[in-house]
Amino acid sequence: MVITLLEKNIASVGYKFTHLGGTKVCEKCSLNKVCVDSLEKNRSYVITEVRQNEHSCLIDNQIMVVCEVEETSIIITVEDQKFLENIVLNRSPIKCNEILCENYEYCLNPGYLQKTKIKIIETIKTIECPLNYNLVLAEVRKVEK
Repeated sequence: MVITLLEKNIASVGYKFTHLGGTKVCEKCSLNKVCVDSLEKNRSYVITEVRQNEHSCLIDNQIMVVCEVEETSIIITVEDQKFLENIVLNRSPIKCNEILCENYEYCLNPGYLQKTKIKIIETIKTIECPLNYNLVLAEVRKVEK
């Protein structure tokens, strides 16, 4: 369990997000260690508890609330291979500009835009790729290098 701060309007149990890091303004904030530094950049988390404590964000004055979060898996596309489940592999970013494709967000998830070591938890389904890549949707978790 990790304690962090999230915007009140998105803070609800079960909400998943990928932490993309902070800004220059965050570095000047007295709550930076809890809000930004408590999370690992480009990791995915799920909210497990929302507390009542509120704080104001220096960036846009939004109300931030204290939340308990845990690292979680995420669904992205990976190249289809014969045996995928429970293997660890290096996923390279997929080169795609098909922004109208229904799978675009799975191919270009912000937390996976660089070569990333992942563990396949479960393959979900084969997808039709307009660029003819051989892809499946998979539930994955990042692995330490």
